[in-house]
Amino acid sequence: MGDDATQNIRVAVRCRPLSKKELGNNETSIFSINSGNVELKNPADGNVQKFNFDGIFPPGCAQHEIWDWLGQPLLDKCIEGFNGTVFAYGQTGSGKTWSMQGVPADDELRGLIPRFTINLFKRVEEEKAKDENKMFLITCSYFEIYNEVISDLLDPSAKKKSSGLDVKEHPVLGVYIKGLQEIVTDNSEKMQKLIDQGMGNRHVAATQMNAESSRSHSVFTIKIHQKDKTDDSKSIFAKVNLVDLAGSERAKSTGASGATLKEGANINKSLSALGNVINALVEQAKGKKKIFVPYRNSKLTRVLQESLGGNSLTAMLAALSPAAVNHDETLSTLKYAARAKSIKLSAKKNEEASQISKLEDEIAMLKKKLAEQASGGGGAVDGGNAAIDLFVAGGDPEQ
Repeated sequence: MGDDATQNIRVAVRCRPLSKKELGNNETSIFSINSGNVELKNPADGNVQKFNFDGIFPPGCAQHEIWDWLGQPLLDKCIEGFNGTVFAYGQTGSGKTWSMQGVPADDELRGLIPRFTINLFKRVEEEKAKDENKMFLITCSYFEIYNEVISDLLDPSAKKKSSGLDVKEHPVLGVYIKGLQEIVTDNSEKMQKLIDQGMGNRHVAATQMNAESSRSHSVFTIKIHQKDKTDDSKSIFAKVNLVDLAGSERAKSTGASGATLKEGANINKSLSALGNVINALVEQAKGKKKIFVPYRNSKLTRVLQESLGGNSLTAMLAALSPAAVNHDETLSTLKYAARAKSIKLSAKKNEEASQISKLEDEIAMLKKKLAEQASGGGGAVDGGNAAIDLFVAGGDPEQ
C-alpha cells in the first residue's frame, strides 16, 4: 500500500456467549461458524442463513484477538500517516462497549481503546529511538451524541448545556465540531484518565437487556502529528476515530418507558440514518451515478462522513447475541454488516510535503489559466490571484 489506499470497509463480527439471564431462561444458541461462514438459524422454522465476513470471532474469543485483527493494523497505518476508524455496531447488550473498552486495568480483559492508547505510546518511543530527529504531538477528544445533541465528555459542565456543540465544515479541516476540546497527552496513563473521565460522563441507563445500556453514541478521537526537527516539510498527520455506537433496541425487549423510551427512539432513528448512508454508499460502489448520500440527516452520519465515504481506512465490528430470542435483531445486524462490506474507501497519506507540492502545482495552474483568460490589463489577474490566495488560506475555521 503506497501513498493512496483504496479498499472496502473491513467488517468483522463478534458473537458473545449466552448471558446468565439467557441461560436461566433456557435460551439456545442459533449462531454457528461453518466453513468460514457465519450461520444463523431461525428458531421458528429451522431455516439457516449464511454470511461471509473478513473476520469472525466466536463466543469465548479473547480481547487480544480483536486487537490483533482490528487494532494493530490500524495503529500501523496511522503511524504511516493514514486516517483510521473503527466503529462497533449491534443490538443493545451485544457486547459493543465490552469490545471497545473492556476492563482497562486488566491486561487480559482490556478492550480496543485502552489497548490502542498503550500501544500508541509504546510505538512513539520506538519511533523516536529509531530516529532522534522525529517529534510527536498527540491530542485527544471525546464526545457523545445523545438525543441528537453533541456534548464534550471531557467538559464537566457539558451536561448542563442543553444546546450542545455544532457540527461545522471547513474547506481545509473538513467536518469538525466547533468548541470541542482537544487535549495534549504525552503518555498512556494520562490518556486513560481522560477516557475514564469521559466514560463517567456518558449517558447510561438500565434496561431489561442491559444493566448499563449506553444511551448515546460516543467517539474518542486521537490525532497524531509527526515532525522532523531538521526538516519542517517532513510532517505526517493522522486522525483515529474509535466509535462505540449505542445499541439498536426494541421497546418490547428492553421494557423501556418515559425518557429511556425516548432515548431508544432517537438511537434507532440515528442508526436508521446511518443505514441509509450505508445503502447509498453501496449503490455508489456498484457504479451507479447521481446517488445522493444523506450525511446531513443526523449528527451521527455528519460527524462520521469522512470515516464512511472519505479519507479514512475504516473497519466495523458487528457485535451479536447468539440467543434464539434475539434472532430478528441479530439477523438485522448481520445484514447491516454485510452491506457495509461493499463500501469503497479512498484513503490518502497525510504527508505535508506531498500536499504542499500538489497545492503549489494547483495554484500555478489556476494562475496560468486566469492569465490566459484575462483580456487586457493586470487588474483582473491581480484580483483573481488574490482570490486564489484567499481560498488557499482557508480563512478562520471558527467563523
